[in-house]
Amino acid sequence: MTTVLDAPAVAPAVTTVFTAAIVETEGMFARIAVLLNPYDVRRLALCLESSTLEIVVAGNGFDAGRVAARLEKVIGVLEVTVN
Repeated sequence: MTTVLDAPAVAPAVTTVFTAAIVETEGMFARIAVLLNPYDVRRLALCLESSTLEIVVAGNGFDAGRVAARLEKVIGVLEVTVN
C-alpha cells in the first residue's frame, strides 16, 4: 500500500527529492507536515512495503542539507538522502 499526497501541479523552477528509510508510520505525516510547513512540498509519498518516505520540495534558495537534518530528527526516520 502506498499513500500519496500530491500538491496542485504548478511548474516549479527546481525540485529537490528527499528519500528516507522509516521504522514507524503512526503520526509520521503529521510530524513531517509541521516540520516542512514553510516549504513548497509537492509530493509526500509513503510506501509501506519498502518502508520509505519520499518528499518532493519545489523551489530553490533553501538549504537541502538543513532540511534533511531536520527530517532525520523525526522519530522513525532513518537515512535521509537528497537528490
